[in-house]
Amino acid sequence: MTSNPSVSISKKALIHNFMQIKKLSGDCKIMCAVKGNAYGHGIKTVVELLEKYTDMYVVARISEAKSLRDIGITKPITILGGYSNYQELQDSVKVKCELVIHNFHQIDLLEKYQEVNKLKKFWLKIDTGMNRMGIPIFFAKEAIKKIKKLNLQSEIGLMTHLSDAEILTKPKNTRQLDLFSELVDGFEGDISFANSAAIMNMREYKKTYKWNNKGNVWVRPGIALYGISPLSGISSEHLNLRAVMTFKSKLISIKKISKGESVGYNSTWIAKNDTKVGTVSVGYGDGYSKSLKSGTPVLLNNKNLPLIGLVSMDLINVDLTDLSECSIGDEVILWGEGLPIEEIAKISDLSAYSLACLLYTSRAHETDSYLVCRLLLEKK
Repeated sequence: MTSNPSVSISKKALIHNFMQIKKLSGDCKIMCAVKGNAYGHGIKTVVELLEKYTDMYVVARISEAKSLRDIGITKPITILGGYSNYQELQDSVKVKCELVIHNFHQIDLLEKYQEVNKLKKFWLKIDTGMNRMGIPIFFAKEAIKKIKKLNLQSEIGLMTHLSDAEILTKPKNTRQLDLFSELVDGFEGDISFANSAAIMNMREYKKTYKWNNKGNVWVRPGIALYGISPLSGISSEHLNLRAVMTFKSKLISIKKISKGESVGYNSTWIAKNDTKVGTVSVGYGDGYSKSLKSGTPVLLNNKNLPLIGLVSMDLINVDLTDLSECSIGDEVILWGEGLPIEEIAKISDLSAYSLACLLYTSRAHETDSYLVCRLLLEKK
C-alpha cells in the first residue's frame, strides 16, 4: 500500500508563537485568527490548543463560527465578514458572535432586527486606505452616529486594516495609522488595527501613537501564530517564530535514468547528466501545489534535494543524485521543521499563505486512509 502524506501539528511551536506575539503586543488583548481551517492547520486542533491562552477567536464567515460553537468553544468569536442579509444576522445572533460592520447596508439591516440587543458587541471596520472593505474614513463619524441612534445595548469597537504592513518602512502604514489614531482619540470603546505583520512593529506603534481610546487595544495575529513570517524578506527564525505544521510523505521509488532522458508530464525536465530519480507519494491532490517549480527543495535525510518535473496529482519526483544513502520508505519533509514554508514559496514565486491554506481543501473530507493530521506533543 502506498504511503499517505501526513501533516503534523506541534503544540509546543503553536504556544511558543502565541507567547512571542503576546510579548510583542504588551498589554493588548489578543484575538487569534483561525479562518481558512486555521490557515490549513486544522481549526479544531488549533482552537483546542489555544483555548486557555487567547482572549477571542477571529473567523471569516458564519459557517466557521458555527463549527467552533459545535465543538464546544464558548469564548468570544468575531466574524470578520459580518453579515450581508437578514438571515445571516439572525444566525450570527444565535451563535453569539461579535460582528464586523463594514458598510451602511448592514447598519440598515440592524434597524429592522428586534433581537439585535442580544449581541454583546459590534466592530465597525474603518477603511483608512486598504480599499477592500470598510466604511470610508470620511464617513466614519456618520456611521458611528447612525449606530448610536439605534440605542443598542451592544458595545461598539473600531477596527482598520493596514494594507502595506508586510514592509514596515512603507509610508502608507504611517498615513493609515495617523487617520485611525485621530478617529479613535477619546473613543469610548475597544480598537484594533494590528494583524500579524503590524504586531511585529507593535512596540513602535504604541510608542509613536498615544492610543487614547477608553477601552482595550486588540491585536489580530494570523499567519504568525503558525510560525510563518508575515514580513517581506524577513525569516520566521529571525522573528523567533517556529513552524507549527510539518507536511511530509515518503519515498516510494528509486530509479536511474541516463543523460538526455526526461522526467514527468510534458517532458519539462531533461537530465543534464545520468541521474538518480526518487518518487515521493504526494501531489496537488494532497495540497502540494501544481505551481511548484523544478528546483523547489524537499528535505530527505537532512539534505535539501530539488523537485524535478511537473507536480502530478499524487506524485512528485526529486533528484537523489547528490544523496549518498536513501531507501524506499524514507521520510520526506515537504515543508515545516527543518525546511521553512517561506523558502518553498520564495523559490516558486508563491505565497506561504496560499501553500498552507491549500491543505484546507485537500483535508476537507479527510479519513483515516487519506491525509491525516496528527497532533504532536513533542518535548524538544
